[in-house]
Amino acid sequence: MPAAHGRLTRVYINGYDLTGFYRKQESDLTREMAESTVFNLEDKTYLPGQREASLSLEGLFDGAVDGIEQVLLAALAADPTIVAICPQGDVLGNVAHGFSALETKYAMDSSKDDIVTLANELQSNSSRDRLIVHHALSTEVATGQSAAQNHGAATTNGGVGFLHVPDIAGITNLACVIEDSADGSTGWATILTFAGVTADRNAQRIAITGTVRQYTRASWVFTGGGSAQFWMGFGRR
Repeated sequence: MPAAHGRLTRVYINGYDLTGFYRKQESDLTREMAESTVFNLEDKTYLPGQREASLSLEGLFDGAVDGIEQVLLAALAADPTIVAICPQGDVLGNVAHGFSALETKYAMDSSKDDIVTLANELQSNSSRDRLIVHHALSTEVATGQSAAQNHGAATTNGGVGFLHVPDIAGITNLACVIEDSADGSTGWATILTFAGVTADRNAQRIAITGTVRQYTRASWVFTGGGSAQFWMGFGRR
Protein backbone atom coordinates (compact mmCIF):
# COMPACT_ATOMS: atom_id res chain seq x y z
CA MET A 1 0.00 0.00 0.00
CA PRO A 2 1.43 3.43 -0.88
CA ALA A 3 2.37 5.86 1.87
CA ALA A 4 -0.20 8.46 2.92
CA HIS A 5 0.47 12.04 3.98
CA GLY A 6 -0.54 12.97 7.53
CA ARG A 7 -2.57 15.94 6.31
CA LEU A 8 -5.28 13.44 5.28
CA THR A 9 -5.94 12.38 8.89
CA ARG A 10 -9.50 12.75 10.15
CA VAL A 11 -10.57 12.87 13.82
CA TYR A 12 -14.12 12.19 15.08
CA ILE A 13 -14.93 12.39 18.81
CA ASN A 14 -18.36 11.83 20.39
CA GLY A 15 -20.22 12.70 17.20
CA TYR A 16 -18.13 15.81 16.42
CA ASP A 17 -15.84 16.22 13.43
CA LEU A 18 -12.81 17.80 15.13
CA THR A 19 -10.43 17.37 12.20
CA GLY A 20 -10.13 21.13 11.69
CA PHE A 21 -8.81 21.68 15.23
CA TYR A 22 -6.15 18.99 15.53
CA ARG A 23 -2.72 18.81 13.93
CA LYS A 24 -1.11 15.78 15.58
CA GLN A 25 -2.29 12.41 16.84
CA GLU A 26 -0.41 9.46 18.29
CA SER A 27 -1.84 6.15 19.42
CA ASP A 28 0.05 3.38 21.19
CA LEU A 29 -0.93 -0.29 21.38
CA THR A 30 1.11 -2.30 23.88
CA ARG A 31 0.97 -5.67 25.62
CA GLU A 32 2.10 -6.46 29.13
CA MET A 33 4.76 -9.12 29.58
CA ALA A 34 5.27 -11.11 32.79
CA GLU A 35 8.80 -12.36 33.26
CA SER A 36 9.02 -16.16 33.65
CA THR A 37 12.81 -16.54 33.75
CA VAL A 38 14.19 -19.31 35.98
CA PHE A 39 17.66 -20.47 37.00
CA ASN A 40 20.18 -21.79 34.51
CA LEU A 41 18.89 -19.82 31.48
CA GLU A 42 21.02 -17.53 29.35
CA ASP A 43 18.04 -15.48 28.17
CA LYS A 44 15.04 -14.02 29.94
CA THR A 45 11.63 -15.52 29.10
CA TYR A 46 8.20 -13.91 29.22
CA LEU A 47 4.49 -14.74 29.18
CA PRO A 48 2.17 -12.36 27.29
CA GLY A 49 -0.52 -10.53 29.27
CA GLN A 50 -3.19 -7.96 28.54
CA ARG A 51 -3.18 -5.37 25.78
CA GLU A 52 -3.42 -1.64 26.38
CA ALA A 53 -4.09 1.29 24.05
CA SER A 54 -3.79 5.04 24.53
CA LEU A 55 -4.31 8.10 22.34
CA SER A 56 -2.70 11.55 22.46
CA LEU A 57 -3.93 14.52 20.43
CA GLU A 58 -2.58 18.05 19.93
CA GLY A 59 -4.32 20.95 18.27
CA LEU A 60 -5.57 24.53 18.32
CA PHE A 61 -7.73 26.07 21.03
CA ASP A 62 -11.29 27.25 20.36
CA GLY A 63 -13.43 28.39 23.28
CA ALA A 64 -16.65 28.97 21.35
CA VAL A 65 -19.90 27.44 22.61
CA ASP A 66 -19.62 24.63 20.05
CA GLY A 67 -15.79 24.69 19.90
CA ILE A 68 -13.32 21.97 20.73
CA GLU A 69 -12.82 23.01 24.36
CA GLN A 70 -16.47 22.32 25.17
CA VAL A 71 -16.20 18.87 23.61
CA LEU A 72 -13.05 17.99 25.55
CA LEU A 73 -14.37 19.32 28.85
CA ALA A 74 -17.50 17.22 28.40
CA ALA A 75 -15.36 14.19 27.57
CA LEU A 76 -13.61 14.46 30.94
CA ALA A 77 -16.96 13.71 32.57
CA ALA A 78 -18.14 11.20 29.95
CA ASP A 79 -17.87 7.42 30.10
CA PRO A 80 -16.91 6.42 27.53
CA THR A 81 -15.50 8.81 24.93
CA ILE A 82 -16.00 7.36 21.44
CA VAL A 83 -13.18 8.18 19.01
CA ALA A 84 -12.46 7.30 15.38
CA ILE A 85 -9.18 8.20 13.67
CA CYS A 86 -8.71 7.88 9.89
CA PRO A 87 -4.91 8.12 9.43
CA GLN A 88 -5.01 7.70 5.62
CA GLY A 89 -8.03 9.91 5.05
CA ASP A 90 -11.74 9.23 5.30
CA VAL A 91 -12.45 7.20 2.18
CA LEU A 92 -14.64 4.11 1.80
CA GLY A 93 -12.45 1.04 2.33
CA ASN A 94 -9.61 2.85 4.13
CA VAL A 95 -8.28 1.76 7.51
CA ALA A 96 -9.47 3.57 10.64
CA HIS A 97 -8.81 3.11 14.34
CA GLY A 98 -11.54 3.15 16.96
CA PHE A 99 -11.35 3.78 20.69
CA SER A 100 -13.84 3.52 23.52
CA ALA A 101 -11.79 5.52 25.99
CA LEU A 102 -11.61 7.65 29.10
CA GLU A 103 -10.13 11.10 28.73
CA THR A 104 -7.40 11.46 31.35
CA LYS A 105 -6.02 14.90 30.51
CA TYR A 106 -7.00 18.15 28.85
CA ALA A 107 -4.28 20.83 28.72
CA MET A 108 -4.13 24.31 27.21
CA ASP A 109 -0.99 26.33 26.46
CA SER A 110 -0.60 29.99 25.53
CA SER A 111 2.37 32.35 25.29
CA LYS A 112 2.96 35.94 24.23
CA ASP A 113 4.45 35.04 20.85
CA ASP A 114 2.55 31.97 19.64
CA ILE A 115 -0.90 30.58 18.95
CA VAL A 116 -2.99 29.09 21.77
CA THR A 117 -2.82 25.31 21.66
CA LEU A 118 -4.38 22.36 23.44
CA ALA A 119 -3.67 18.69 24.06
CA ASN A 120 -5.67 15.80 25.41
CA GLU A 121 -4.91 12.21 26.33
CA LEU A 122 -7.20 9.19 26.44
CA GLN A 123 -6.88 5.69 27.87
CA SER A 124 -8.80 3.05 25.96
CA ASN A 125 -11.06 0.48 27.61
CA SER A 126 -11.25 -1.61 24.44
CA SER A 127 -7.70 -1.69 23.12
CA ARG A 128 -7.44 -0.12 19.64
CA ASP A 129 -10.05 -1.42 17.22
CA ARG A 130 -8.86 -1.75 13.63
CA LEU A 131 -11.73 -0.72 11.36
CA ILE A 132 -12.53 -0.36 7.68
CA VAL A 133 -14.45 2.75 6.67
CA HIS A 134 -17.93 1.60 5.62
CA HIS A 135 -19.44 5.07 5.20
CA ALA A 136 -17.17 8.10 4.95
CA LEU A 137 -18.45 11.19 6.76
CA SER A 138 -20.95 12.71 4.37
CA THR A 139 -24.59 13.72 4.17
CA GLU A 140 -27.28 11.35 2.90
CA VAL A 141 -30.82 12.34 2.01
CA ALA A 142 -32.42 8.91 1.68
CA THR A 143 -32.23 5.29 2.79
CA GLY A 144 -29.31 3.39 1.23
CA GLN A 145 -26.34 1.03 1.41
CA SER A 146 -22.60 1.31 0.91
CA ALA A 147 -20.51 -0.73 -1.50
CA ALA A 148 -19.42 -4.16 -0.27
CA GLN A 149 -16.06 -4.54 1.51
CA ASN A 150 -14.14 -7.76 0.82
CA HIS A 151 -12.28 -9.18 3.83
CA GLY A 152 -10.83 -12.16 1.96
CA ALA A 153 -12.52 -14.89 4.03
CA ALA A 154 -15.13 -15.43 6.72
CA THR A 155 -14.30 -15.28 10.43
CA THR A 156 -15.87 -16.76 13.56
CA ASN A 157 -14.37 -14.13 15.86
CA GLY A 158 -17.06 -11.44 15.58
CA GLY A 159 -16.32 -7.75 15.08
CA VAL A 160 -16.93 -4.20 16.22
CA GLY A 161 -18.70 -1.21 14.69
CA PHE A 162 -18.41 2.54 15.28
CA LEU A 163 -20.95 5.24 14.40
CA HIS A 164 -20.60 9.04 14.53
CA VAL A 165 -23.56 11.28 13.66
CA PRO A 166 -22.70 15.00 13.76
CA ASP A 167 -26.01 16.16 12.30
CA ILE A 168 -29.52 15.04 11.42
CA ALA A 169 -32.21 17.35 10.05
CA GLY A 170 -35.86 16.68 9.38
CA ILE A 171 -35.87 12.92 9.90
CA THR A 172 -37.22 11.49 13.16
CA ASN A 173 -34.91 8.46 13.26
CA LEU A 174 -31.71 7.21 11.62
CA ALA A 175 -31.31 3.43 11.80
CA CYS A 176 -27.81 2.17 10.92
CA VAL A 177 -26.69 -1.46 10.63
CA ILE A 178 -23.79 -3.56 9.35
CA GLU A 179 -24.68 -6.44 7.03
CA ASP A 180 -22.69 -9.42 5.76
CA SER A 181 -22.82 -11.67 2.69
CA ALA A 182 -20.98 -14.74 1.45
CA ASP A 183 -20.50 -13.46 -2.11
CA GLY A 184 -20.89 -9.65 -1.84
CA SER A 185 -24.04 -9.46 -3.95
CA THR A 186 -26.76 -11.70 -2.49
CA GLY A 187 -27.99 -12.96 0.85
CA TRP A 188 -27.26 -9.81 2.83
CA ALA A 189 -28.13 -10.18 6.53
CA THR A 190 -27.88 -7.78 9.47
CA ILE A 191 -25.14 -8.71 11.94
CA LEU A 192 -24.81 -5.47 13.95
CA THR A 193 -27.46 -2.91 14.84
CA PHE A 194 -26.73 0.53 16.25
CA ALA A 195 -29.28 2.24 18.47
CA GLY A 196 -31.62 4.51 16.54
CA VAL A 197 -30.41 8.11 16.30
CA THR A 198 -32.88 10.95 16.86
CA ALA A 199 -30.55 13.87 17.65
CA ASP A 200 -27.24 15.41 16.62
CA ARG A 201 -23.85 14.53 18.15
CA ASN A 202 -24.43 10.82 18.55
CA ALA A 203 -21.59 8.31 18.84
CA GLN A 204 -21.67 4.55 19.44
CA ARG A 205 -19.41 1.49 19.64
CA ILE A 206 -21.06 -1.93 19.32
CA ALA A 207 -19.20 -5.26 19.55
CA ILE A 208 -20.57 -8.57 18.26
CA THR A 209 -19.57 -12.22 18.52
CA GLY A 210 -19.96 -15.15 16.13
CA THR A 211 -19.53 -15.58 12.40
CA VAL A 212 -18.96 -12.66 10.04
CA ARG A 213 -19.00 -13.67 6.39
CA GLN A 214 -16.45 -12.53 3.81
CA TYR A 215 -18.22 -9.36 2.65
CA THR A 216 -19.69 -6.56 4.75
CA ARG A 217 -21.45 -3.27 4.05
CA ALA A 218 -23.19 -0.41 5.85
CA SER A 219 -26.93 0.12 5.50
CA TRP A 220 -29.15 2.92 6.80
CA VAL A 221 -32.87 3.67 6.92
CA PHE A 222 -34.52 7.09 7.32
CA THR A 223 -37.80 7.65 9.13
CA GLY A 224 -39.32 10.79 7.68
CA GLY A 225 -37.86 13.19 5.17
CA GLY A 226 -34.65 15.12 5.64
CA SER A 227 -30.92 14.44 5.82
CA ALA A 228 -28.22 12.94 8.04
CA GLN A 229 -24.48 13.42 8.20
CA PHE A 230 -22.79 10.31 9.59
CA TRP A 231 -19.74 8.01 9.59
CA MET A 232 -19.60 4.24 10.00
CA GLY A 233 -16.67 1.91 10.46
CA PHE A 234 -16.55 -1.84 11.05
CA GLY A 235 -13.72 -4.20 11.86
CA ARG A 236 -13.62 -7.97 12.14
CA ARG A 237 -11.81 -9.70 14.98
